[in-house]
Amino acid sequence: MVVSPAVARDPVPPAAVVVEAEEEVEPPPPAEPEFIQQARRRAYWQTPGMRALLAGAVLLLASLLVAQWALFERNRLVAWKPGLQPTFQVLCGALGCTLAPVQRIDAIVIDSTALVRRLGNFYSFDLVLKNTAPISVATPALELSLTDAGDNVISRRVFLPKDLPAVPELLAAGSSLSVSLRLSIAVGDSLPMAGYRALVFYP
Repeated sequence: MVVSPAVARDPVPPAAVVVEAEEEVEPPPPAEPEFIQQARRRAYWQTPGMRALLAGAVLLLASLLVAQWALFERNRLVAWKPGLQPTFQVLCGALGCTLAPVQRIDAIVIDSTALVRRLGNFYSFDLVLKNTAPISVATPALELSLTDAGDNVISRRVFLPKDLPAVPELLAAGSSLSVSLRLSIAVGDSLPMAGYRALVFYP
């Protein structure tokens, strides 16, 4: 009987037991009461530096608002204070805007008119305009309409300020302007002229 020699074997190590240490979790800090948070926010906005910054921002925004209003009302401001015209001319040159006379047709009053026949078909038309506004306004255009006995318009003519003799571009505040025109009117016997109407407007 043959007996094979015993073979030595390494002992099987016991299963390794791994124990993970639990990390300690710190509890969250207690929340601040609401009144403390509000007090801290108020204190932040009331610091000298923050108050100076807010005052500067308000001043800047107010200045921008005034500048925008002045640019929008530039024509009225120049009419009220003609000395501002050079300043606004420089600003408009940089910003691409224009200066124009103020147009206030409600301030223009026709004081008197007269259409008188002189010789043949030649007439003289005299007109007095008055500016009732406290500022200078643009000189308006003139429309002269001839009417028949039924007050129907048989002829109409428009005169722009440049067509009126010796008429300035502006009517000063409270001033009057006399306009005198020499007209040749030929309406024919079939349409006899019985009257006229005059009005002013801005084209």
